[in-house]
Amino acid sequence: MGNDPVTLTASETDPCSYGVIAQLPPESAIDVYPGPSTDLEPIGQLAEAHPVWICETSNDSEMVGIVYSAFAGNDSEPAEDCGVSSPVAEDIDYLEPCESGWIMAEDVELLAG
Repeated sequence: MGNDPVTLTASETDPCSYGVIAQLPPESAIDVYPGPSTDLEPIGQLAEAHPVWICETSNDSEMVGIVYSAFAGNDSEPAEDCGVSSPVAEDIDYLEPCESGWIMAEDVELLAG
């Protein structure tokens, strides 16, 4: 299992749900991976309360594909519009303007969607 882009799935609703990185021990962060496997080299890290959009779930439901702004903004609000809050007509791999990757499902708290 290697790099696997986060896919936005076509539907009549928003392709992603909104959440934040769940409570972590002080001074810690979670790893972000390029595919749904912790065997891959991490591509980044996210701290507690960083806002994310949950867009996909791995086949074993252990990991989720997320989209996130590199900057958290204030009060857990995203710093930029990542373009995932409107329906898409066909399944597409997410490319920009924000970052994307995979994290453990247990590390995110769903807030809306």
